[in-house]
Amino acid sequence: MKAIVFEKIQQLRIQDKPIPELVNGDVRIEIELCGICASDLAALRGDVSDYAPPVVMGHELAGIIVDSRHPDVKVGERVTVNPMLSCGVCTECQNDLDKYCKNIEGIGHDIDGGYAEYMRMPKHGVDTGKLIRVPDSVPPEELLFLEPLGCCLNAMRETPFKDSVAILGAGPIGLMLTQLAKRAGLATYVVEPHAYRRGVAETLGADHTFDTSAESVAHLQELTNGGVDTVISATTNNASAIALAFEIVRRGGCLNFFGLAPEGEELRINLEEFHYAGHKLMASWAFSRASLEESKQLLIEKALNFEPLLTDRFPITQGLAAFDNAAAHRGIKTAVHP
Repeated sequence: MKAIVFEKIQQLRIQDKPIPELVNGDVRIEIELCGICASDLAALRGDVSDYAPPVVMGHELAGIIVDSRHPDVKVGERVTVNPMLSCGVCTECQNDLDKYCKNIEGIGHDIDGGYAEYMRMPKHGVDTGKLIRVPDSVPPEELLFLEPLGCCLNAMRETPFKDSVAILGAGPIGLMLTQLAKRAGLATYVVEPHAYRRGVAETLGADHTFDTSAESVAHLQELTNGGVDTVISATTNNASAIALAFEIVRRGGCLNFFGLAPEGEELRINLEEFHYAGHKLMASWAFSRASLEESKQLLIEKALNFEPLLTDRFPITQGLAAFDNAAAHRGIKTAVHP
């Protein structure tokens, strides 16, 4: 089979690999679509270290069970995965905090994932509930968003809100957060440098959108009487994004640095100013089993509009071009398929 393999930093290659073999309890998934995640781009650049190359990347996947050695899984079921294969027994796992498990293996990080024609889900993953089955009414074009939507739901649950929120970035994450914010009844402002993405944010319910110019930032501050209650940064948290977040939040407001940051990026704070500004600083990442279950239900209920999000598809054989497309921020979401 063809697969996109992360061999080392700055080196991605299309390889011919054997179809994964199964042992008792495993299942084989035929991949329909797999979305390119910002974390995969960051790993390829060398900005994050929680990958173990060489590995087939890909964790935002939609597929069909084509071979099952597990008594509880049937051939033909449509599935995606919870890509964090944790121990299932430690204190963190027992409290739905699998991401803090000390014995975690990540699909597409440590073990082969969805940028391939087929993927093996090991017995342990099935036994610990990491195989997520959905009805056929959920198409693969929506199913690949189940995991990132779970991350957004987790952030919405953790973040303090009042009346208004500014979302930095109108990529897939920012656009899902936009819809969730509107469902929560919040005045929702989206800041995005690309005009096309701002237009999509408006179609999905954003009250106002802004580019990153000084004039637009001043307009946002004017509209919100000095700043929003909450900022969620759903973009790369470099120095300019960090500065912008602090510029548009009100005194006493909350800043959630959801997005990844370049390697070595630091947040420096004058503690006296911070004390009197009263800002609440936090970072949300990943998901919980509960947020993935909520995400699944929202997909089944057709509660969100995913149609504008998946804009670009490439066959696995053009996987390098797919990564270039995603890195260049063309369209919104780039996915690969067999």
